[in-house]
Amino acid sequence: MNFSLSVILVILALVAFVLAAIGWTYRKTDLIAVGLALWSLSFLISRLSHLSLGTIILLLAFLAFVAAAVGWRYRKLNLIAIGLGLWTLSAVVG
Repeated sequence: MNFSLSVILVILALVAFVLAAIGWTYRKTDLIAVGLALWSLSFLISRLSHLSLGTIILLLAFLAFVAAAVGWRYRKLNLIAIGLGLWTLSAVVG
């Protein structure tokens, strides 16, 4: 069986989601944000060959998920919601 890097990242994202669902925590790490970061990275890897506006927006979404995963906060902004909004915008822009 041949796994690509994108498939491995999606499997790791699934593991992070399952761990978050059963309530496992590690320090201040948000496992839902970790899963979303891995999942968006799997999409980003396939799109890095051609740089477009959608790819740049997806990169910003990935960075928002990583910042949320490590526990970074900015006032009352929800970085997971910002990342999901950027990811949706990248899908609309194409």
